[in-house]
Amino acid sequence: MTLKNLFIQIIIRFVFAVLFISLAVNAVHTAGWGFMAIISVFFATSDVVKGTRMLQAYIEIKKSIDKQ
Repeated sequence: MTLKNLFIQIIIRFVFAVLFISLAVNAVHTAGWGFMAIISVFFATSDVVKGTRMLQAYIEIKKSIDKQ
């Protein structure tokens, strides 16, 4: 996996997080805190956490490559 592929995956994670957040906001606005809203929040949180960890790994890899 190249750094470019890793960066694209990070962007995709954050895009999915925004999508799930918007779905959760829409679900809460129309029907309250139901099953779909809670699941959407769960997936959004998961994507944000995974994207943040991947971003930290990307930064560390980039730093180690730049040192060489």
